Amino acid sequence: MQNKQLSDVKGKELVAAGHALANALGMDTPLIEIAKMMAELATRLDCSLVRSDELEAQRDALATENGLAAKAVQTFCDVVGSNTDVIAEEMGIEGAKAILAAMSATGNMPATDAYLSSVRAEGVEMFAHFWEINCGHEKTFIGSEAKAFAAQLSAGKDGE
Repeated sequence: MQNKQLSDVKGKELVAAGHALANALGMDTPLIEIAKMMAELATRLDCSLVRSDELEAQRDALATENGLAAKAVQTFCDVVGSNTDVIAEEMGIEGAKAILAAMSATGNMPATDAYLSSVRAEGVEMFAHFWEINCGHEKTFIGSEAKAFAAQLSAGKDGE
């Protein structure tokens, strides 16, 4: 790791290097090396805490939306009760489709939509990377188009 900048080191490798430095500290350890390591560890910790806060907020929004969806389903089940066979027979397939359409039209779930868009974008980015690796080219038309589409998904466009 001596020839690498600390900012280029992956997280687990940086932690291991920090432990190794802590174990090797002695009177002859240059203060500049200690300072560099502590600064990089503090920066990474700060970034991790920010990301943790973002994920916690995302999780809370998803949990709220999930709770609302569960209440809607429970309300529907309470209304239907034990008469599901009779109601299904009377409603038919078109009635069931109408209920599902109404539920989806009223189910404004932006946190869920944003999360699903990010998952879709990640999948497309993985495909682009896979394509470029297996084609043996740094950039290919398909790979670059896939990356552009992933950027659209991340922005919340065409995610459905």
